[in-house]
Amino acid sequence: MLLENTAELRTIGPEVTPHEEVPMVRQERWEEVRRLRVQDGVSIAEIARRLDLDRKTVRRCLRATEWKGYWRPSRPDTLLATHAEYLRERAPRVGFSAQVLFQELRQRGYAGSYDTVKLFVQPLRAAELSAERAMVRFETPPGQQSQIDWGTATVPFRTRLQVRHVFVLTLGFSRRSYYHCCPNERLPQFLDAHEQAFAYFGGHTAEHLYDRPRTVCHGGVGGRILWNATFRAFADYWGFEPRVCRPYRAQTKAMASYYPPFRACDAHCG
Repeated sequence: MLLENTAELRTIGPEVTPHEEVPMVRQERWEEVRRLRVQDGVSIAEIARRLDLDRKTVRRCLRATEWKGYWRPSRPDTLLATHAEYLRERAPRVGFSAQVLFQELRQRGYAGSYDTVKLFVQPLRAAELSAERAMVRFETPPGQQSQIDWGTATVPFRTRLQVRHVFVLTLGFSRRSYYHCCPNERLPQFLDAHEQAFAYFGGHTAEHLYDRPRTVCHGGVGGRILWNATFRAFADYWGFEPRVCRPYRAQTKAMASYYPPFRACDAHCG
């Protein structure tokens, strides 16, 4: 196993965006919770400690079959209760303008005040702004960096649904991506998917940015990365420099950490 100094990488946005009504865990953090539990077998208590989350929040993430963004539960005793769903759907389309929404609600029979509408819209606007700040582009020059990640997709196969693992390599400058469907995320599949991506793009960037899967590294010692020896030899052979995110800060890799489209997975699954 080989050691190398870590590079200090920029991170974007807060870990968890808290709201008075319902705490919203961003999608990257939700995926990290599920990865630690399902793939690495980490206990709920340890996940909560590592990610600085409440155990109840970790359990809620594990119970959910898909990530859901912020939502505000409506109170049945308010005049807005019958309009809550309309407001949540309509607000982003009018730039979260409480004045516009108030005028529209008046036409729909709403008899309450403007201030009530304004108070309802405020946390919706705050959640949208927080999500935008979290996804600020991390700019790199052409040919400098790619980001590599795994996603999962549930695809129909014969008479039932099956989960497939999707390797995603995204170019940092152009945001062009390559998807490769794999039966698992083990090292042979991981390295083969890299070579398929290199062939697809006709080369590779100078640096590759990763989370910290065991196929890449085994953590760090004294601020130094303990690389997976086979992976490090692979990187040296192809001539690229691997980089890793800071521990438990998956949002550093904002461009690649998402579930790829079904069509990409279907195409590579044949």
